[in-house]
Amino acid sequence: MIELPDDPAPNGVEVGLLDYGMVLRPSTGAAVQRLNRAGSRFRVVASFPPMTADTAGKFIARFQKAKREGLRIDFPLLGRSQGAPGTPLVDGASPTGTTLPVKSLTPGYAVKEGYWLTLIDDDGNGYLHCVTTGGRADASGDLEIEIEPPIRAPLPDEAVILLGKPTIEGVVVDDIGWSLSVDRLVRGGTIVIEEAA
Repeated sequence: MIELPDDPAPNGVEVGLLDYGMVLRPSTGAAVQRLNRAGSRFRVVASFPPMTADTAGKFIARFQKAKREGLRIDFPLLGRSQGAPGTPLVDGASPTGTTLPVKSLTPGYAVKEGYWLTLIDDDGNGYLHCVTTGGRADASGDLEIEIEPPIRAPLPDEAVILLGKPTIEGVVVDDIGWSLSVDRLVRGGTIVIEEAA
């Protein structure tokens, strides 16, 4: 998994949920039903500002490699700090559904609705999730939260949770190339990342 240089950071981001469920509309006029399916995940479109040729060279070299090996970037929190959560870990093996038991949080740390986190499995793969019901860690640093989409990978006890600085990783499914402009800045650089699992 390739990581881009810290400079430049994205200057624009669009986040979308790839939802594998569907709405069933019966031809008889009966009630509409929602069919939920496992596997929903995120897609991020990130654009980057103009760069000098030196900065762009390193950026483009890593990006080309990422098209083959996958890409990991910091998930943009839109200027919102998620504080100092401690070293959060999954509390218990193989949690499922949308309930995530967490331990090793900073005692009293508040996980708020709308926070983002990345769960890391045994193989080091990351899975992005959004907190839908938060809470405050107890004196032992334990807390149970609700997340979306549902957990979609087996997680061992004490699997790492990236809460202070979540990431998104996956395959590069599209990109808009770069161009050298008259002012000798490299422009363009929009990439689309989809979580692979």
